[in-house]
Amino acid sequence: MPVSARVPSRFVRLAALCLAGAGLAACSGTTATQSEKTFTERFLFAGTKLPEQKETSEASRRELGCPSARILEGTGVFRAGDAGGARGVTFQAAINDLARECNPDGEVMRIRVGVQGRVLLGDSGKPGTVTVPLRVAVRGNGQTVYSRLVPLAVTIPSNDTQASFVVIDDQIALPITGEDPGEYYSILVGIDPQGARPERRRRR
Repeated sequence: MPVSARVPSRFVRLAALCLAGAGLAACSGTTATQSEKTFTERFLFAGTKLPEQKETSEASRRELGCPSARILEGTGVFRAGDAGGARGVTFQAAINDLARECNPDGEVMRIRVGVQGRVLLGDSGKPGTVTVPLRVAVRGNGQTVYSRLVPLAVTIPSNDTQASFVVIDDQIALPITGEDPGEYYSILVGIDPQGARPERRRRR
């Protein structure tokens, strides 16, 4: 379960991903170890070396926490097709694990959220590409300050009945206020089929 960590800003990248079996999990600590940094570079940055963090503002000199990430209740599993019966389900998508990484940039906290999940074919499903409407949101002080729908295309091979997926949202940039971002903000992730549907135009 992801845990919010309070760490020195120059090591705030250690709110990275830990490998737990075949899944991902967010980790916490007080010092960014070389192994954690190496794993972050390999997974989130495709081997690109992370730039050294420069302390150029008051926010960068403070001890900042990384907001916790969790699956919004009731949105971790989605069944497509006729969910009323097992034979009518075309596929089922489920979120298995979350991770997040924080990096203060001046007066802004930049966050990457990683989501891992799996798609299983139902009795009415066929191999091919399905779309999982994944949403990442951030709340602060009871208000939604960030919300992004990610229509994720997942391909199930012709000789298989399931496929895993990993998606990373690196668009989150939150203002650093007088309060600790780790306590002020919270990250919510879920599958949002309603958000993927186009709005109906009202008749005049």
